[in-house]
Amino acid sequence: MDQTIKTLQLLKQLRSRAVSELTGQLSQQKQLCQRYQNNIDALTSLNDDTQVKPGDSPILMNNQSHYKNHLRYLINWQQQEFAMADNQAKVLQENLVKEACREKTVELVLDEQKSDIALEEDRKQQKVTDALSAQCWLRGR
Repeated sequence: MDQTIKTLQLLKQLRSRAVSELTGQLSQQKQLCQRYQNNIDALTSLNDDTQVKPGDSPILMNNQSHYKNHLRYLINWQQQEFAMADNQAKVLQENLVKEACREKTVELVLDEQKSDIALEEDRKQQKVTDALSAQCWLRGR
């Protein structure tokens, strides 16, 4: 039984480490998503703030058109990157939940094993106490 407890404790440590690693990865992924969202917001703001004014020269209007097209390209690219990062974050979240469930399962089994061992020890101690009481009672007769 002692070997079972040690094995379960080791398994619990491994599961706990896996949960910690996944938590860190999820945090990094969420930060990446936030950076993409900030980029999208900044690029959209740049795109919206760039306006063609009446009386601008045709060259300036042409440059602004190319600039806005490039900004739209960058916005679309960042949106695609955001979507992929967000999907990866969802996968990491699912994996984290699964791993946390596994960790909890091992923890419950470990607690149950410890409880069983403690109960068995109590029974052994009770048998010893009962045997000593019986011997004392027989001597006292």
